[in-house]
Amino acid sequence: MDKLRFPYRAAGHLALLHIVNESGAWKKQGLSVEYDSYVGPQEAHDVLRSGKAEFISGNHITPYIARAEGDDWIYLGQTANYVAHSIVVGKKSKFKKLEDLKGKSLAIDGKGGPHIWLNGWLILKKNGLEDAVKVKRIYSPGPAWRAVQSGDEEAALVSRPQDLIARREGLGVITLPLLPMIVFTTVSTTATFARENGPVIYRFLKGLADGIKFVKSEKKRSLEILNSTLPKEKGGGDKEIVQYLHKDMMETLSPTLYPTMEALSNVYAEACRYGAAAKKVNPLELWDLHYLRDLRDRGEI
Repeated sequence: MDKLRFPYRAAGHLALLHIVNESGAWKKQGLSVEYDSYVGPQEAHDVLRSGKAEFISGNHITPYIARAEGDDWIYLGQTANYVAHSIVVGKKSKFKKLEDLKGKSLAIDGKGGPHIWLNGWLILKKNGLEDAVKVKRIYSPGPAWRAVQSGDEEAALVSRPQDLIARREGLGVITLPLLPMIVFTTVSTTATFARENGPVIYRFLKGLADGIKFVKSEKKRSLEILNSTLPKEKGGGDKEIVQYLHKDMMETLSPTLYPTMEALSNVYAEACRYGAAAKKVNPLELWDLHYLRDLRDRGEI
């Protein structure tokens, strides 16, 4: 059994990773994967270069900027090509749609990485509201919608399952269309590792793809795994949240592990917004999809 380390960039990835692991998908490939640990944006680059991890789950913005500076980070596969967002408003708010926020501010969680506030910027931009709505990053403890609940803010952008939790608290929720985006579990590594470890990459990707198939075909067992493995603060033991997380994966995951062009274009726009150096890089430079193509050609994914 070969041991691999696959730390995550965001704890939300565990909803999928627990199922992949507990379904036995990696074990069938002769792999024991250590996936239950967090790394920050820069730490992710450091642990790959030092060999302390073989793969990283995620890190979607900074690698484009690092590439412009000579970093050899690459992406090998993509699990989700969409992300769901909602706007939380007060109980008696007159806001009914995104356009109602003109002239107002939109509170977004500023803790952690830049992805969610960049998603907020992109949503506003795509709807012609970039200059009409102010993005306000919130650093107080708890999710951004708490600022709406306290009356400090009029609206907040949240992802699943925070919209469900806010609705439980009696707040209003405006559901937005799914945003095409490179998000969630992305298989990341270095070009150096990939050149020297092709066989293990094939096995790792095949296991991940089989785990996604399990999510989509074995609902009952997937729900049981989520319920027993997620910590209470992430929804473990809460039947409604567990079912909601599974619904989210059903809507956003791709068993082929291919990124879509619209999702890739959107994440690259965010990288350029975050750091101008990303504009020096062709976004396709970071994607090495020949392993997936080989697996597809052989009928293994």
